[in-house]
Amino acid sequence: MMKVQILLSLFVLVTSANAQDSTNVQAKRTTLLEQKKRNEISINTAPLLRVLIGSGASEATRFSVTYKRNLTCKSAVRFSVMADLINQNSYNPNPWNETIILQTDSLLIKQTTVSPSYVSPHVNIGYERLFGKHKLKWFYGTDLSIGYFKNESYIQNKTLVRDTAFGQNAWVEVMHIQADIVSRSKTKGYSIGLSPFFGAKFPISKRFSVSAQVGADMTFQNRDIAETKSGITKNYRLSTFDFNLNTGIINDISLIYKF
Repeated sequence: MMKVQILLSLFVLVTSANAQDSTNVQAKRTTLLEQKKRNEISINTAPLLRVLIGSGASEATRFSVTYKRNLTCKSAVRFSVMADLINQNSYNPNPWNETIILQTDSLLIKQTTVSPSYVSPHVNIGYERLFGKHKLKWFYGTDLSIGYFKNESYIQNKTLVRDTAFGQNAWVEVMHIQADIVSRSKTKGYSIGLSPFFGAKFPISKRFSVSAQVGADMTFQNRDIAETKSGITKNYRLSTFDFNLNTGIINDISLIYKF
């Protein structure tokens, strides 16, 4: 009987050891599998969400795709391709862009500056630090941004007449009189700068996460401007430094895929 008990005890110990080894191997495999998933690709859904909630036009709308390589559990490098849609007149028409150059009781000639929307593409390369002990992870860092832009604007004179059918002080544009283009301006340039950011990331499955970040753009811009007026074109260069939040305080709400 004593021998049987000893054999049973040995069998239990061996079985337990094998089970423990199997558990450790499985845990190691899981850890190694997670370590292999160091790549992430994300798409900024903020423009779509703004349309869905009807938030209206913004001064600039940012479309972006980002690739991230996690170096460790606390650091990563990232590369982004971005395109900012600059909505100049549609977002905030400047009142000083309009000047009344002639006004009578029945006639009004108004001079306005028109700046159509344009796209400003740029690429960002940055470094990111992560922290947080639970599922919710916080991150911060800075991107180096290099971009290019090209836009046009023009100054025109519009003729309006008083129309009492719409009110005592109503002015209506004369449709058969084409607006007179006074001058045109074409701008080409590049920008280089830093874009610090801070955000949070939360997993919704093993491979998918969502994130939101706030950030600002600090850029140096070099512009080549060609201005044509009365058939004469003048060329000049303008350099500026800009700090802005044109794309909004929360400029990135991304869906992330990890692989």
